[in-house]
Amino acid sequence: MSRPSSAVVRPKVLVVDDGDRYIELFHALLRDYDYATRCELPGPCWECPYRVGCELTHAHDWSETEQALARHDDLDVVLLDVNFDLPESRLLPSEADLDTRRRGQGLQILEKLRQRRRALPVVLMTSAEALGQSAAPWLADEYLTFAGDEAFDVRALGLLIERLLARSREAPTDTGYVWGASPAMSRLRRDAQALARTSLPLLLLGETGTGKSALAERVVHAASGRSEFVAVDLSAIPESLAAAELFGSARGAFSGAVDRPGRFEQADGGTLFLDEVGNLPPAAQRMLLLALQDGRVTRLGEGRPREVDVKLVAATNADLEGRVRDGEFRADLYARLNPAARLVLPPLRDRPEDLRALAESFIARRFGEGPDHRLLGDYMEAAGIEGPPSAAVGVGESETPRAGVVFVFPKESWEQLRGHSWPGNVRELELLVVGAAAMTLADALQAAEARRSAHLARVLPISARVVRDLLARSWVSTEEGRAPTSEVVPRPHLRDVARDLERALFERLFRETEGDFRAMAARLLEGDPEDNARRVRLRFNQLGLRARG
Repeated sequence: MSRPSSAVVRPKVLVVDDGDRYIELFHALLRDYDYATRCELPGPCWECPYRVGCELTHAHDWSETEQALARHDDLDVVLLDVNFDLPESRLLPSEADLDTRRRGQGLQILEKLRQRRRALPVVLMTSAEALGQSAAPWLADEYLTFAGDEAFDVRALGLLIERLLARSREAPTDTGYVWGASPAMSRLRRDAQALARTSLPLLLLGETGTGKSALAERVVHAASGRSEFVAVDLSAIPESLAAAELFGSARGAFSGAVDRPGRFEQADGGTLFLDEVGNLPPAAQRMLLLALQDGRVTRLGEGRPREVDVKLVAATNADLEGRVRDGEFRADLYARLNPAARLVLPPLRDRPEDLRALAESFIARRFGEGPDHRLLGDYMEAAGIEGPPSAAVGVGESETPRAGVVFVFPKESWEQLRGHSWPGNVRELELLVVGAAAMTLADALQAAEARRSAHLARVLPISARVVRDLLARSWVSTEEGRAPTSEVVPRPHLRDVARDLERALFERLFRETEGDFRAMAARLLEGDPEDNARRVRLRFNQLGLRARG
């Protein structure tokens, strides 16, 4: 006899637990789901006293979890215990003692789950004490903390499951923001899209070049459903003008003041993005605090407050907590910026698996529709390649693309990219990839126009020398505080090795002297300080280095 049909599609849940206590609770209390659980009850599913119509596979350890994953490719969510009181032979290998392995077995299973099904939502069921001891709590999507059956909150668990299911059902939107495939970026995506819908302020943290402004506009603002997006770079505004820029001014409020709205009023009904919020002077910090508390702003020189409805997104690469401790940033304003729900953008060096997706997006945007669209079109016409201009990225690949042009990085060059520390993060990668492709395309166009184009005209190999030279000259920055390497890299000629070492020396001196060429010259040369400073600056430029500002 077949199971009666139903118009309702139940979400499928896998429970991973060493015993049966949780699955019995879920069967009895959460009746809106199909459970991938092993059932010992006789009779067909529709005669089950729990009336849940289960799919019958409950995992007690990692081995059974693997089997469940292999059988069920349509799982919607995993409910995972943390403490597994199992024999040692059934535990995942670890150097820890047996008791520690049992207490943290669920966390090891969680890491394995993320390797197999990166996007599968997981609810971690644990005590608050065990959660605090976790070395990798960020791998889970949600937590349910309780101790024993008597503290089980079925409503809380049901809410967590529904929240995860709602996220997974959302149709992905193409906002132009490249997420990649790293676990850290997957979690960031879920959190950003969820927090974007709230009215709470949002704090974005991360190193320079990690993409905070792009995340604010293309993800948070796009998902918020709000109208206007107004961005303010506070590092580019003099301290004396910061308050007037944000809150507006009345005629006569200060010398040269006119009646004008501030950025808060301009962003009314939309999103206001404050980049480098750590640079905000004390007086403006107080006014920002009042605006967040009351939802109103008062122009300088006026006494009448104006109501504003603004989604505030603040970003910084500074240590705001440290500035609060040092008295440089108001503690009450920091609390208002919602640090408990802050989003931290990981540095590029921690997510090498995302390099290719990022490179693909830079190439497609620059040559497919951006400023070098015409250059690519000219090359395709000269090389006899039909179709609209389009470009992609390959790694050590020689096959001809189906359409457009593919820029191929040699494998050894790509490994260099993966091993680079990327102090400038995504911004630095974009400059390098686009620069290498543009140089390659310009050479290829010249050859094609001279009728010297080689076979495989659709495939343009990027020289390993070009990549190596661009990496050697990449991102001189005193702000990041990252010391340049002086490690000797094998080169074709001794002069190339000497040039690399000289460049590293100049980078270090530039950082230590804060860009003072007279001070740099004094460390290197004897004689006239002014003349030596000019000579040092000239050599600095010859090495492909540029002073900031």
